[in-house]
Amino acid sequence: MRKIIYRDGLFIDRDDEEKFILERLEKRSENILFIYGPKSSGKTNFIEYIVEEKLSKKRDRFYVNYINFRRYAIVNYSSFLNVYFFPIREENKPFLAKMSDKFKLVFDSLRGEVSLPEEGVNFAISLNLFEAMERNDLDQFKVIFEVLKKIKSTGRVPVLIIDEVQELKDIYMNGDIKKRYLLTEFFKFLVSLTKETHLAHIIVLTSSSLFIDEIYNNSNLAQTSEFFLFDHFNYEVIREWLEDEGFSLEEIDLVWEYLGGCPFNILNLLSNRDILPNFELKSYLHREAMLMRGKIDFTMVDLDKEERQDYFIELMKTIIENGFALRNSKNKLQTEVLNVVIDKDILFVRAETGEIIFNSQIMKKGAELYLNQIKR
Repeated sequence: MRKIIYRDGLFIDRDDEEKFILERLEKRSENILFIYGPKSSGKTNFIEYIVEEKLSKKRDRFYVNYINFRRYAIVNYSSFLNVYFFPIREENKPFLAKMSDKFKLVFDSLRGEVSLPEEGVNFAISLNLFEAMERNDLDQFKVIFEVLKKIKSTGRVPVLIIDEVQELKDIYMNGDIKKRYLLTEFFKFLVSLTKETHLAHIIVLTSSSLFIDEIYNNSNLAQTSEFFLFDHFNYEVIREWLEDEGFSLEEIDLVWEYLGGCPFNILNLLSNRDILPNFELKSYLHREAMLMRGKIDFTMVDLDKEERQDYFIELMKTIIENGFALRNSKNKLQTEVLNVVIDKDILFVRAETGEIIFNSQIMKKGAELYLNQIKR
């Protein structure tokens, strides 16, 4: 198991995932890669490590544009536009000196230029082109497409990495009388960059397994996409990690029973052990399980209808007894329940198998406590 320090914190053993991503980028782009996994499995930390520690050393080979939409207030099309572009005005022209490349752009009667940052997100673009996109007189995706073609002509492979893309749901295209959804049009554009033109590599990350379930069952997108499950660690990784931290085998088995392979929960455990006086492992783990029991109890209020609450209880029982329940997209009641409990990070859906499981092992322990409580 490899342990390194990244951003002043511990980064654990993702060699297989790293190899998969880097080898994929060396091949021709054929489809969109969706990376999904349980909450707190480390997806964002991993992809930012790849961008900062691996791809940044290959700038002569790749041009990387990474956006995490959770870090922006995307409330309409204009705010989406401002994520990818900022207009060149008099006051920010000195900033252009920091740009690595400048390209001329021509769209019918519109002429301008775009400049690329060596690091960061926004393309600096001529004010007239930016305003045309704001008015919907110029297609933003057409502009990005032309920019990527310019980049490809320099010998570099464009890599677009889009994190938490589900934040774009329910936003309409600007001034569009057909009421087209931005996310739908965005995915059409991403398909054109991969399957149709092989112009860029596209990596999409999401922490919403229900969103991935929708994508997976969308025949048009499923045929143009690959799905990669970024899961929690297995027992062997956790055992080696905790042995290095001085835990006995009995303690490791107890941690595995309660926390499983969730790296976030393991790191919290180690932090609490190091800072809390009179730390006692069993008490700490029971307290964490009780917190999850409380979260489930509060979620019952959000389900708001007795029919949904009863279904959720039976769903938890099935998962505990069988290890999983099966997704049925035609079951309206199940979908209503999953919309709530997946958003609360209680349950998780494996898209390829349709298995519904707990988002983490500690959540399962909390569910066991909750079900025992309501029996009384």
